[in-house]
Amino acid sequence: MAKIKKRKTQMKDTKQFGITGIGIISPLGSGKEINWRKLINSESQVRYDKQYNAYTAPVYGFKMQDDMRQYEMAKSAIFEALQEADIRNSRYKKKRIGFCIGESKINPFNRVFTFENTLLERLKKIFRFHGTMLAISAACATGALAITKSCNFIESELCDAVICGSAETSIHPLYISAFKNMKLLAKHNPSPFDKNRDGFAIAEGACFIIVEDIKKALSRGVKVYCEIKGFSNKIYSNDTLSVHSHKKMKDIIKKAINSETPDYIHMHGSGTKLNDYYESMAVAENFENADKISLSSTKAATGHMLGVSGMIGAVFSALAIKNNIVPPTLNFKHTDINLGLDYTPNKAKRKIINSALSLSFGFGGQGAALFFKKL
Repeated sequence: MAKIKKRKTQMKDTKQFGITGIGIISPLGSGKEINWRKLINSESQVRYDKQYNAYTAPVYGFKMQDDMRQYEMAKSAIFEALQEADIRNSRYKKKRIGFCIGESKINPFNRVFTFENTLLERLKKIFRFHGTMLAISAACATGALAITKSCNFIESELCDAVICGSAETSIHPLYISAFKNMKLLAKHNPSPFDKNRDGFAIAEGACFIIVEDIKKALSRGVKVYCEIKGFSNKIYSNDTLSVHSHKKMKDIIKKAINSETPDYIHMHGSGTKLNDYYESMAVAENFENADKISLSSTKAATGHMLGVSGMIGAVFSALAIKNNIVPPTLNFKHTDINLGLDYTPNKAKRKIINSALSLSFGFGGQGAALFFKKL
């Protein structure tokens, strides 16, 4: 009888995804360091704007208008992230470095049948990377979804590194009028999770990261902020303003964490009555010791950066892990959400943070969660 040869099967290495570079342009300032310093020092850039009769959080230092302003902020944030990750000196081929970018609008006066004036195309031309590219628009979950897709690119071996982020310039009469009509804008300083919360302050900015395979990043000698351990996203409805059910939010969280409990949760915390209540309920029901988890929303400091909010939430989570500091929830006095949760009121606090969860829940029922772990 002929012997049957056993076929050797080679197990494919499970890839780990990490953040190796960060770039931020926000109302708090230009650059990662100044943003983090002001955030943990309880500073806020939210101001009452007489022109719009609303609270806003603009970015200063970029005088051009509309889509060029969005492009310039994105470009500056990407330069910072690329420099920190030292991508230019890596051995990665340009065709193996991709883009995954959130962009919310295209100038209607640009040529309709070409794409050369979109944010993605402009950035591709100036940075001259030619890997897999994707433009994403998913409301407030845009940034979180961009990170998820970047990990997918690396897992599928389409890219060695991905420039990932989003930019937003929505302090505009049209957007402000729309949010006012939906009664979502704050009538006083935004106060997430406080009993007097009544909305958010519209903001702008750009935030980008470099996502890499951790093994490759470490082999070329660059630091890794943290591992992107888990992610989850889902669209539950196209006719609601947000994921108006804590059970749906709970489902998104559960799929991202894989039964683990984070030390810190960067909440979406928009400062609206329903979002803050449902999000708190989802956390309280998901974790047995939810009262031991540090929570915070940073939107009272930066304003609501809309399509950038998921990205900057992820970055603040990564910086919290790196520095073992929980950012504060500003303008917090008393809550009407009586679940015994720790919202880190008004002052940052030191805490060993080995893992963090970042939540994003957007208009139209789009939700996303990202789970990060210390290496």
